[in-house]
Amino acid sequence: MNRCDFSSISTCLKNHISESNQMSQPDFLYELFEDFMDDPANQDFSMDNGLVCRWMTGQAKISPKISAYYSKPSNQKKLAETIHQNLLPLMSDCNMAMQDIYTLFIQDDTISDAKKKNLASLYKPASSRLLFLAKLVSFGMERQFIKRDTKNQKLIAGGALSPIVLDYIMDSEVPKPCRHFIGRDKELEELYTMLEENRHVFLCGIAGIGKSELAKAYAKRYIKQYTNILYVEYTGNLHQDITDMDFIDDLPESTEQEQFQRHNRFLRSLKSDTLLIIDNFNVTATQDSFLSVVLKYRCQILFTTRSKLDEYCTLPLKEISDMNALFQLASVFYSEADTYRATVEKIIETVHSHTFAVELAAKLLENGISTPDQLLTRLQVEKASFHNEDKIKIIKDGQSSKATYYSHIHTLFSLYTLSLKQQDIMCNMCFLPSTGISARIFAKWLELSTLNEINDLIETGFVQTTTRRTISLHPMIQEITLSETKPSVSSCHTLLDSLQHICLMHGMEVDYYKKLFQTIGNIIELIEKDDMPKYLLFLENAFPYMDNYNYHKGMKGIIQELKVLLKTKSIGTNSDRALLLDFQATLETKP
Repeated sequence: MNRCDFSSISTCLKNHISESNQMSQPDFLYELFEDFMDDPANQDFSMDNGLVCRWMTGQAKISPKISAYYSKPSNQKKLAETIHQNLLPLMSDCNMAMQDIYTLFIQDDTISDAKKKNLASLYKPASSRLLFLAKLVSFGMERQFIKRDTKNQKLIAGGALSPIVLDYIMDSEVPKPCRHFIGRDKELEELYTMLEENRHVFLCGIAGIGKSELAKAYAKRYIKQYTNILYVEYTGNLHQDITDMDFIDDLPESTEQEQFQRHNRFLRSLKSDTLLIIDNFNVTATQDSFLSVVLKYRCQILFTTRSKLDEYCTLPLKEISDMNALFQLASVFYSEADTYRATVEKIIETVHSHTFAVELAAKLLENGISTPDQLLTRLQVEKASFHNEDKIKIIKDGQSSKATYYSHIHTLFSLYTLSLKQQDIMCNMCFLPSTGISARIFAKWLELSTLNEINDLIETGFVQTTTRRTISLHPMIQEITLSETKPSVSSCHTLLDSLQHICLMHGMEVDYYKKLFQTIGNIIELIEKDDMPKYLLFLENAFPYMDNYNYHKGMKGIIQELKVLLKTKSIGTNSDRALLLDFQATLETKP
């Protein structure tokens, strides 16, 4: 008998969403709790993937902020309306969904007869059925929480197939490909054959050519061929990325080494019916020595990379050769593409059919900043200054330097006259993790009163967004923004002050702490240190907050940065040097 609680109700609702409308668990909860998320009081609330998965699988009690919000009758009425608007249209049979949830409720003998009588009275008249559902969702969140049995012992790999791991490894769901994904059918089939024959494939190509989108589209097309598809965003250290994977039975007191050993052992047990996607593996084999260990896993592994890794099985991703497909892509973003078809096609040829450049050019035309003829002339003048052999250069470490492509994107970027506010936003966005962050949280960090400027940047194509307002910069745009705006401690002081303020609230926990710490890591790597006392204070306040969460990767990064800086006698004080020793002692096993 299934217990009627938030986990079972939400899972039942999500399962009734039709195949074509399926979405990730965080996206589903954004749709369900839209009123809560849009309330200004919850501006800094974020749907963390791992946490959402725990709520829906019954491994953790839903946030008391959400349950308290929906305990009010007025908000339950809003929830009923939101379900009607956001979820029912996505279902193939919404009446069946309601019936299944009602059956779940009636058959639960842990609910009192009085409660059943009270809520069931709303189910009978069709007009109040959605209010019944909203009140039941609230009841499911408010009632005593009983953790689900994870049946971990059944997940030990045995026999010919891998265990099913989606409810065991959190935050491993593959993001959906772009809605406008086109023109890669041949590559998808080729990739399937290569993975079947070689087990490990490196999907190579320059930035902006569509490697990550192809990997996501592959996962979507061949999902039924695999028992599991896991997704990892590479952050520069494979060993650390495997340690940081979010397993349901990870214990807070576990050391990083214990966590890594357990995760690695589990991944080694997976068979070839599991696909592991490692996105943005933009280093060479010698730069990440742990690659050789990962390549011993028996599951299929798909890497996307800008690096040249000829010693392994690679599928080089070239420009889309089908002009019709690229014109179709441009038409999605530029409503008058058909009227100026000949010129738009010449623009596509001029930017070498580079997918991201085509998209940006189309958005530029749609905004009316330039006519098709003006844009073509500008791009042709810039193209004439390059020789053919500059089209793709390979530099020593195997990275593609993308000379011409980079220049095209730079030209498109320069055609926009961004306001000072927008330039400042772009400058600060350079530090965001590649997986992105909630637009509202970022706006709060920058003390923006509205999302208008960010929305304008999304419209131009410079800022990427998912369906649920998670924002990030495309790697090529990030490179250009870094070189154009040169972010420094003084120019980004608002962002640094906001992050420091969070880190000083030691008793307060934020559910997006990983993204917060990744942002701090990017600041250390990319910012110009033009105000050393302010920068040192920022690092010294971030370290103890990372310690609260046992975020050793970030703590080691801060120690390394302080060691390098404080070697110079003119930098820092005796207090700074004493703090560094204190931080080093924190990470020692035998201090």
